[in-house]
Amino acid sequence: MLAQARPTLEQHWPTFVERAEPSGGLPDFVVKEFEAYLRCGILEHGLAHFACRRCGESTVVAHSCKKRGFCPSCTGRRMADVAAHLVDEVFPEVPVRQWVCSLPWRLRYAMGYDRKLCADVLDAFIVSLRRSLRCRAKAKLGLRSVEDALFGALTFIQRADSSLRLNVHFHCLVLDGVYVRDDEGELRFHSLGAPTREEVTEVARWTHERLGRVLERHGCQRR
Repeated sequence: MLAQARPTLEQHWPTFVERAEPSGGLPDFVVKEFEAYLRCGILEHGLAHFACRRCGESTVVAHSCKKRGFCPSCTGRRMADVAAHLVDEVFPEVPVRQWVCSLPWRLRYAMGYDRKLCADVLDAFIVSLRRSLRCRAKAKLGLRSVEDALFGALTFIQRADSSLRLNVHFHCLVLDGVYVRDDEGELRFHSLGAPTREEVTEVARWTHERLGRVLERHGCQRR
């Protein structure tokens, strides 16, 4: 949709930026991301020329912006490359469940400008998820300690929503179970299946409790 709308965006972008100035203007990273997108794939903004020494055939390829924001071409290419890498090199052939962590708006805005706060909030959520899966594994598998259950997850931090508003939230791909060493010391995967509503609520409660301590460390007031 953004690719089809680029002529309209190009036409109205300067006016939009100008009208935003009296209110403090747009953040620099927004302006840079948007203007890079408007130049992406246009030959006059840079290109590479390739030619075959044998047959003489040549072609030109426009430079891409390689941004991570909302350029449909670059983000689509990056998405396909990352997905292929995760399937081929990272994730084992075991069930994986997506967990999404959405947060209060005031906290989302603060995380958008504070990288350390964002990392600590994510840590609070991941630690709560790990605690949940380990406790479930101990009860289901009869483990001596939750430390015997090995947890795995990968997170993508999303900075915007479908309306391009600043909306920091987390998409976590979590192994839907745990690895446990058998009597021979080999790692074996044990699927835990879908969590119950009560178990999901427990993850939310544990995350909330840890977020209170995170906000205190960062000098943020809770409301």
